[in-house]
This record gives sequence, structure tokens and C-alpha cells, in this order.
Amino acid sequence: MVKYQYEFPLDKTGKAGAVKPYRGEKTDFVTPVSNLSGVAEILTNAALKATEAYSQLGQDRLGTVLISKVKGWAYGDREGTLFIEESDNNNAWTTTAAINVAAGVLTETDWVYLSKRYYRFRFVNGNLQQSEFVLYQSVGAGEMDVRLSEKAPLQIDFSEYQTDDGRLKVAAGKTFDFVFHENAESAGEGAVLPVDGAAHLLVELYGTAETSEVKFWGKSVSGQRLPIRGVKSDDASAACSTLGKAEAWAFDIKGFKEIIMEIVSITGGTLSIKGTAVS
Repeated sequence: MVKYQYEFPLDKTGKAGAVKPYRGEKTDFVTPVSNLSGVAEILTNAALKATEAYSQLGQDRLGTVLISKVKGWAYGDREGTLFIEESDNNNAWTTTAAINVAAGVLTETDWVYLSKRYYRFRFVNGNLQQSEFVLYQSVGAGEMDVRLSEKAPLQIDFSEYQTDDGRLKVAAGKTFDFVFHENAESAGEGAVLPVDGAAHLLVELYGTAETSEVKFWGKSVSGQRLPIRGVKSDDASAACSTLGKAEAWAFDIKGFKEIIMEIVSITGGTLSIKGTAVS
């Protein structure tokens, strides 16, 4: 039987959060709640209030060593959602990966390969206040710098697939952000998203409204509004509408022409609805 060990770093106060520390001679170690191996860096272990979010400061990956990929681990005694986000300017952010973190389970993302200059980890807590929380990151370098040689023993002309310096041309997926509603105080259809070949859509709802109802619509070639079903990130439940806030919903929008997030009703505050579409 193979025994896996993993040394998670403690913070300055000795708090580990997701793990239980024990003492071995003069060194403090911690025992994880999952079998892992490698090197991790603790980002935070401060417990979050209900619906509160932690956002890492934007990290510039174009340093002395090019960071090509990142991986995250999160643990909390309440469920939440972990996002890996990227930015070209350390200001406007798009979601590259998102994973639901169940209560009491140390959850890891896959390795996520980066395409923009800045990255960050962001965790959004669910509707219950945490008493335990910890978030770690690992980084990797140098795996995406792929080159081809025309002298390869294949009867293929690579020139049309290469840049002038020999790099492989890769067609990246199209990603763009869209604002359906910004601090809306009244019911309405809001801005209409033109699908324009996008296949997937992640939508976030947040605000101060006491009550609200949002319905999800898609327009096909007929031009009629049709209900579309989204999957909620924190519990994987599916619905065509929501009464909640501080939520993220994922949609398959292939084939639709337009997407609408209609605020049917709202009282006692504002509501914002924003999304990221990916081809």
C-alpha cells in the first residue's frame, strides 16, 4: 500500500484551517484530508461570512519564470465556489475555470493553462457563515511553449501552421464579458446578449435586493423567447429561473441567437447580472 504525504504550509500564527497539525521532532507538519503530493502556497485561511467572497490580488505570470498553469485547493466547513480568473490588464477579469467546493471536502481543481498576463483565485462562499476555511495554490511553468521543425520526418508542410519564429499557431477560444443588468432597481428585460457563435455562458447574480426573481430566456431562429435551463454552480441544481442572489449559473447556449436575463420582480435594493460567454 502506497502512503502519500503532503506538507501544507502553516500561516504565521500556526493555523492550517483544512488540516490538523502535529509535531515531529523540531518541525511542525500538517496532515491533509486528501492524498496529495507536491508544493502548495497558502493564500488565505480567514473564514468568510455568508455570501462573502475572497479575491486574490492579480498575479503577473510574466516574471523571471513564465507561469503557464495553476492549480487550486479549497476547504471550508460550508459549501462555496472556487473560480480561477484571468485578465489582460489586471482590471477586467474573465472566468477561466470554476468548481463547486462541498462542505467539509478538500477539493482540487485540474491544472488550468493560462493565456492572459494576469491570473487570480477567487472564492465565493455560500449562504452560511464559515468557521473553517483554507485556500492553496500551486503553479507550473514552461509547458506551453511548443515549436515545430520543418525538418521533421513527416510529409507535411508546417509553414502555414507556424509563426515566423517557428511557434505553433493555436486558435484560441473566444471569450467575452457581458452586462445584462447593472445595479437594477426595477423589473425589466435588460440588455440582450447576442450569442455570436458562443457555446457556453456563466452568469453571476449579486446585489442588495431583499427579494427578486430572474427568468432565463433564449431566442432561437423563430425570434420567440424560450425558457433555457441553467445549472447552479454550488449544488448542480437545474432551473429556468431563480429567486436567489450571490449565485452563479452555467448555460449551454449553442444554437440560440440571443440570451435574456429578465428581472421579473425586485424589491428593497439593487441587482446586477453579468456573464462570460465562451465559444
